[in-house]
Amino acid sequence: MTNPQASNEERIYSNKLLLTYCRFLERQFGPEILDRILDQAGMDRIAFADLNGFQTPSTLIRLRDVAKLVTGVEDLAYKAGRSLAEMMGPVSGFIAGITSPEVVMKKIAKVERAMALKTRPEIKSVGARKYEIVIHFRDGFREAPDACRNRIGCYESAPRFFGLPYAKVEHPECAFRGAEHCVYTVTMPEYRFIYFRHLAIACMPLVLVFLALYLFTGHGDWGLASLGAVIASLAGFALVKHFTAQNSLVWNEFINDGLTEQNRSLENTLTQIQSLHQLTFNLSQTITVQAICDQVVQNLVQDFKYDSSQIWLLDEDLKKLSCRSARGYGSDLQTFIMNTQFELGVDWDNPYGLLVQTLEDRKTLVVNDVEETLQKLTKRTRDFLSALNLSSFIITPLFDHEAPVGILTAENHGEKKLDNKDRLLFQSISNSVASSIVKADLFESMQRKIEQRGRQLELAHHELMAAKEMAIQSEKLSSLGQMAAGVAHEINNPLNFLVNIFPDLNRDIQALDKLRRMYAAQVRDPGVLREAEAILKESDLESHLEEMDFVFERINKALSKSTRIANSLKVFSRTSSKETIGPEKMSELVRDAMELIPQKNRGDIGIDVSIPDHLVLRTNRTEIEQAIINIINNAIDAMQGKGDLAIHGRQAENKMEIEFRDSGPGIPEAQLKKIFDPFFTTKPPGKGTGLGLTIVAEIVKKYGGQIQVESVVGKGTTFRLVFPLA
Repeated sequence: MTNPQASNEERIYSNKLLLTYCRFLERQFGPEILDRILDQAGMDRIAFADLNGFQTPSTLIRLRDVAKLVTGVEDLAYKAGRSLAEMMGPVSGFIAGITSPEVVMKKIAKVERAMALKTRPEIKSVGARKYEIVIHFRDGFREAPDACRNRIGCYESAPRFFGLPYAKVEHPECAFRGAEHCVYTVTMPEYRFIYFRHLAIACMPLVLVFLALYLFTGHGDWGLASLGAVIASLAGFALVKHFTAQNSLVWNEFINDGLTEQNRSLENTLTQIQSLHQLTFNLSQTITVQAICDQVVQNLVQDFKYDSSQIWLLDEDLKKLSCRSARGYGSDLQTFIMNTQFELGVDWDNPYGLLVQTLEDRKTLVVNDVEETLQKLTKRTRDFLSALNLSSFIITPLFDHEAPVGILTAENHGEKKLDNKDRLLFQSISNSVASSIVKADLFESMQRKIEQRGRQLELAHHELMAAKEMAIQSEKLSSLGQMAAGVAHEINNPLNFLVNIFPDLNRDIQALDKLRRMYAAQVRDPGVLREAEAILKESDLESHLEEMDFVFERINKALSKSTRIANSLKVFSRTSSKETIGPEKMSELVRDAMELIPQKNRGDIGIDVSIPDHLVLRTNRTEIEQAIINIINNAIDAMQGKGDLAIHGRQAENKMEIEFRDSGPGIPEAQLKKIFDPFFTTKPPGKGTGLGLTIVAEIVKKYGGQIQVESVVGKGTTFRLVFPLA
């Protein structure tokens, strides 16, 4: 049976390692089970016969996976490591037993170097009976996860070579939990009494030597020496048993204390996992950046028991870093932190230079020796951090798919320190926090765009409604114009007749008056004179004839005015799209507009018009008159029938200005900004549409003009139309 290998996979593990694992399986479960495991894994022992050969990691992993499946034992790697002392041959075990635990630990490290080409163990003593082993990995190699369990079992079994209890092994840093390498701490049980065991073992060959001399020589002294060696050996073993039993009790108490501490640590870890799960759930339910920042620092302080925490975010241009949330500080310090912002690469001599450094290094920074770290910083930074009384702190960068987002920090005060669990915690939550912030920022951005679009749609709706109202108003004016044109036409027919006949009538009456005077001078008949006198007295003809010139002048003026009014009504039948634009005198436009305002609407308002005739505007007469009428009507309504309206015009360089100044109550400043908005009105319901000034503004703008307004509450309002000169 062959052992297939991946052609592109490097051979790393020694055949000796796989043979040792096979011997363990055979010893524990029997040769039949081992054959079954090898058969299902597609292997045989011949593949491992070359003790100088190596196998790929996938071969070892496949063998372990099949072994767990066949035996039903999950933690086989740990059990195999724990059986190290039993798996050693008698000679190797004896040699190891007469050395020391330190020698055995170094021997285990040496064996590992030979068994796995990509791992490099380093061992050093870190205290009485305590050793630290650091496993480095070459060329980015990562071994199978159960390798850590196998190693722990090996280290625990090291004291068994000397008949001692298992060692206590801790694994504070693991490559599978985010660390760069694996670290193990091994604490050996008390072994000074082992020297009695060495003495007893050394006495055993002396017994044999002395006994042989006694048998061959028959000398009694050799017999006594042999007996003494036996007694010494038995005494040594007795002392070893005594001290071993005594030490086992003490060591068991130590192990129990360690287990209690481990249980406490596991409970804390479980609490942190639950808190981490709750934090992840809360982040998934939060949709605003500020709420996420507040939630993170609150959880770190309340649930993970850090004394204080901060979160800093970059702006959109990735140039400025500002604090978005902080917890665990005094009010003054927290206010200072929350108001702090600085540019990256500028003014690095600030209390937050470490934040920028961590962001650029893209690595989590854990500091337990604050004093040593402070010595490397500027005085300004040292003074600030010293005032915080920090015992330890951690800073981790926040990245989302290689894009920098910000910084997350936590600090402890007093005596509390940080360990690798804190590093792993921050590394585990940094990605989810950064991702949540980016998603929330995207949501807020989309929400702002939606709100902006909503405002634009609302404005467009108002503009559409205004256009609709203006169209309705225009249609009404068009209908009114057609009606006014018909009325004007009907009025103009008799007016034209009267105007045309009036000169002849005036001339005929004057002629008749001359004839009357001539006949009165010639008639001598008293009866006729009396009859004529009675007629003159009855009709009061004499006085009427004396006032004839005045009456005819008034009639002439009345006919002229009626004609102008009738002609003015015709403008409402014209539309701006068909009206010819031409030069119009502003004085005439204002005069004609005023004649369209009934006298009863003016009340007791005095209107003073002063516009030079040379002020000419190229415009549609109908539209400008409509704008002027709207402004005058607004002034009349504001003054409520009493007051003064001054309409003045003047030339200013190449522009003309037409002012409408009333003496009304004025417009409050809050309303002044809205008077040109569609449908805004201060009049009672039914008294105005809110479109008057909107139409004025549109008409003025159409002919290149501007409308300005000034108002003082209690004194009046001035509307100013500014047009370019024709």
